[in-house]
Amino acid sequence: MSFKKEQLLPGENLIAQVHQHSIILIGPILLNIVSAGVFIALSSFVRWWFVAFDLVPLAYLAWEIVVRQRREYIVTDRRVVKQDGIFSITSFDASLDKINNVFHEQTLFGRLFKYGTVGFETASEQGTTVFPFVPDPVRFKNQIVQQREMYKSHLPAPDVGQNIPKLLEELASLRDRNIISHSEFEGKKQSLLSKI
Repeated sequence: MSFKKEQLLPGENLIAQVHQHSIILIGPILLNIVSAGVFIALSSFVRWWFVAFDLVPLAYLAWEIVVRQRREYIVTDRRVVKQDGIFSITSFDASLDKINNVFHEQTLFGRLFKYGTVGFETASEQGTTVFPFVPDPVRFKNQIVQQREMYKSHLPAPDVGQNIPKLLEELASLRDRNIISHSEFEGKKQSLLSKI
């Protein structure tokens, strides 16, 4: 099942949806070329049933094309999704506000053919999530970073009232180290206490 708009949450917008770079099909394509070459070279020596052996690499290529089509990397304005599978589907979602660091890696070969790895770290048990063979990885990474920053900027501000005791301790520490004066401390203290 391909990621569909019905999978979006209410009010969620799809930003990017990519499949792995077509470079992952190079192995099955080369296998088919070699297999066809062997078949042609030996065609005068083998029987017609040998054609069945030549269909195996072709079936393998078809399978890999379907697998590539069903492996999707999605960025919305709320989360990043990695979805994979043909008969059974696995899906991993990471909320944009939980993503700490976003990175990309490209080998020389990857730079030549415009693909690479994009990954991000979260504070969850999952840790690091990696998306291999992403086409135009810098653009995909930037889409994640841009959506993360936009998402975080629209989050409601934390309740200052819950942090007042901690803020008062920090203010007292600044006063005790003579970084702020006693009168500055009292002014800030009264300002914080008025927010309770």
